[in-house]
Amino acid sequence: MIYIALLFVMMVAVLITVLPVIRKNELIFLDDMSDKSVPLEERKRSVYKTLGEIEFDYKMNKLSEKDYKRLNNLYRQKAVNLLKEEKETFGDIDKEIEYKLSRLQKGEKYE
Repeated sequence: MIYIALLFVMMVAVLITVLPVIRKNELIFLDDMSDKSVPLEERKRSVYKTLGEIEFDYKMNKLSEKDYKRLNNLYRQKAVNLLKEEKETFGDIDKEIEYKLSRLQKGEKYE
């Protein structure tokens, strides 16, 4: 009976250790930030979350000031690049919407 309980505890420990590796698809690594197959919103969410974690770790004294500045600058630049990519992707749509709205406000039809 004790062997079964010990085996169960060992299996749970192995599962807890291996599960994050198995669920890797939820994680986006820095190299994936430019990967176009990962949706833009997902990349943005990941960068913002990482920036928050960097800030939290620094405030909890888990990061040195040097590491904090380096990582913070790196991920801020990634965020800027993603925002530029978003603007390039959706900028034309915004202009088209503004154009159509202005035509509607003037009482004109658009096509």
